[in-house]
Amino acid sequence: MADIKTNVNVLEGDKVELEIEVPGQEVKAQVNKAIREIGKDVKLPGFRPGKVPRNMLVSRIGKENIYSQTLEESMAGWYEAAINESGIKPIDKPEIDVEPLEDEDKPFSFKVTVAVMPTPKLGEYSGIEAEKEEAVVEDAEIEEEIDRLRKRTAKLEEIEGRLAAEGDFVLVDFAGAIDGEPLEGGTGKDYMLELGSNTFIPGFEEQIAGMEKGQSKKLKLTFPETYRPEKLAGQEVEFDVTLKEIKERILPEADDEFASENSEFDTVAELTEDIRARILKGRENSAQKMFRQKVVEKVVEAAEVEIPEPAILQRAHDIEMNFAASLQRQGFGLEEYLKQTEQDKKTFEEHFRKQAEQDVKQELVLEAIAATEKYEVSDEEVEEEVRASAIELGRDPEEFLKKMTDTQRLSIVKEDLLRRKAWEMICEKAVPVPVEAEEAGEEAAEEEIKEEKETKTEKE
Repeated sequence: MADIKTNVNVLEGDKVELEIEVPGQEVKAQVNKAIREIGKDVKLPGFRPGKVPRNMLVSRIGKENIYSQTLEESMAGWYEAAINESGIKPIDKPEIDVEPLEDEDKPFSFKVTVAVMPTPKLGEYSGIEAEKEEAVVEDAEIEEEIDRLRKRTAKLEEIEGRLAAEGDFVLVDFAGAIDGEPLEGGTGKDYMLELGSNTFIPGFEEQIAGMEKGQSKKLKLTFPETYRPEKLAGQEVEFDVTLKEIKERILPEADDEFASENSEFDTVAELTEDIRARILKGRENSAQKMFRQKVVEKVVEAAEVEIPEPAILQRAHDIEMNFAASLQRQGFGLEEYLKQTEQDKKTFEEHFRKQAEQDVKQELVLEAIAATEKYEVSDEEVEEEVRASAIELGRDPEEFLKKMTDTQRLSIVKEDLLRRKAWEMICEKAVPVPVEAEEAGEEAAEEEIKEEKETKTEKE
């Protein structure tokens, strides 16, 4: 598509008027395209369908009708191109002021009035103070990690003379039945089960604990109401179980020999220090991420802007559709999810509405900061970002870039990069206020309770 010229006039009430000029070359191309489409259905003696000469088609159909169809088929694409070229963000249907097309060899102009996103009134965004959790690793956490490694390398030894207990590994045969009929998939032979692992439905492992080697027992259980497949949910079931062996896990000593055999380190001291460093790094990354989020939330909260209802509804719809698609990929339906999480549709949609309003406001505030700071994003930066995304998705970088260019989606990438630059700046200039992990957790819990109360009040 040839370049379309767009002039933006700002109107009152968060509206703009676009003066759009389509070059004659593009007009001509779209008229010819319309003639070709019309020609496929026109039948004239002596000519095959689609082979009727242009002048005969124009004479038969009429130039006004052809021009009218050209506008009908082209206006949406021209409007979208103008939107991308101008960088505005429409939030509602446009009002189009267009005159009939009269000359396909000349530029064609029309006007569009459309509501756009409002510009926020920014509050303070430099030198923001925000709490940041201090990254600390307790000795007990390191011991737990070493114990997990010991369990993975432990040996199982058969034991005699005592009953099965939680933590033991038992070899069992079992067969399930519902109302006397065999349970499909409910039979196992020589199955090794760790008691306390919660591998089976509630009560199964608990009732095996206390059995002795060679003992058989009938277990009467009930499938949980949330069990899948749903046809088994809430059903009573009986399992005939025979315990054939009891094995105890023997953990190796956490010494230098253990460290050298099960890690890249020669001593348990080196292994311990590596575990501490890895946990600490994870905590620091998590604390930094939470700090950055708190900073931007404070900046957004300090800004003043009223988000138009259509923008909120559209974003909430997009979020809900993405969530539903994610559930489908996991084999869940939305109704099934609501049932399992004990949510009603209204509460569910209200949650997405709140998220949508916050997301839109955050984007507007970051874009306003980028504009205030006069940040720019080069074409090279956009292309580099697209290529990097392609590699993450396992796509060919150049093909992906071409597709993004052809579908005029590079502007979306550019806007995202501008917002990132604004976010980076406010976080770099922010002042962290250290808090202990426990204190940060308590504050997060209080905030969650506050949000729940607000939601409940709104529902009432």
